[in-house]
Amino acid sequence: MRVSAYRLAMLRAPLREVFTTALRRVDQVEDVVVLLETECGRVGYGSAPATRAITGEDHASVISALEAELLPQIIDREIDSPAAIFAALSGGNRNARSALEVALFDLVAQSRGVPLCRLLGGAPATLYTSLTISLGTPAGMAASARAALDRGFTRLKIKLGGEPGEDVQRVRHVAVAVAGSASLYLDANQAWNLDQAIWVMAQLAGEGIAVDLLEQPLPAADTSGMAQLRQRIRTPVMADESVFDGEDAARVIAAGAADILNIKLIKSGGITGALAIADAAAEAGLGCMMGCMLESAVGVAAAAHVAAARPAVVTRVDLDAPLLASSDPVQGGTRFGGSRIAINHTPGLGITGIEGLEYL
Repeated sequence: MRVSAYRLAMLRAPLREVFTTALRRVDQVEDVVVLLETECGRVGYGSAPATRAITGEDHASVISALEAELLPQIIDREIDSPAAIFAALSGGNRNARSALEVALFDLVAQSRGVPLCRLLGGAPATLYTSLTISLGTPAGMAASARAALDRGFTRLKIKLGGEPGEDVQRVRHVAVAVAGSASLYLDANQAWNLDQAIWVMAQLAGEGIAVDLLEQPLPAADTSGMAQLRQRIRTPVMADESVFDGEDAARVIAAGAADILNIKLIKSGGITGALAIADAAAEAGLGCMMGCMLESAVGVAAAAHVAAARPAVVTRVDLDAPLLASSDPVQGGTRFGGSRIAINHTPGLGITGIEGLEYL
């Protein structure tokens, strides 16, 4: 099977409400979508958002990398072994490479008549995701938490990253709002130092507020601080921005800096990199969470397939981005409804079309 042509497009979907973290504010999903076409009429889909605060890439750099560097290397090329092809591709950036690799794997899974997760060694499954509560006022976050309960979510990720005392207030209000009906985990997006993280967790523990997980409280490079934090608190610590690829995973594991690793396709540069992190964690006896950026159901569905391919190590799922949008323009494939993610049994990603694409 050969790729005969490609198209690039923008996918835009307004969010239910403004998404705020310690790093940015966003009011809509905006993805660059890659459509790979074969001589036999198949179309493979991949996508990438702009993640300047995390990977340094914006839409312009993703489009440029795809058009000028990556896509010319795969036109008229046999793609029966996407991992081997992808390893040989030169250039590009993480976002662009992730979008392209997902589209290549989608095509190969389609050609073999199996869902993507089966191509990767797993099987279709039903996953259950947490929902993110955006950074805001304590009262506003409490209201969002109550709304999440009404939508059927029982696991909430609380975005923090302000002044530590204000963050304690935020968690306190959310904990009262959910009244034990949902488990809580905290994501500070690198905003604290070691002393602040210890203080926040001590305050919450002293008030009897249960925290299921603490995600990337310290700067990504501070693996020593993360390791010390693990020794000072009972809550498991998860590395997110500290782990982009397999080498990062090995370094964090060796430093004893995390109990669990957060995998995201954009960070790892695609499926192959994501599986390398999962396999490194499994070898070390650590678990993983499969996460996502603020992106469309194209990339998030691919992440769900990767999670289903490594169920023994990917024990947590945070794939809520399609649920934060006011509507889902992606037709067919994996379905997102409430906390439930139903992975498609159809070949590849199972996508049959995307409404409202703006072709470039």
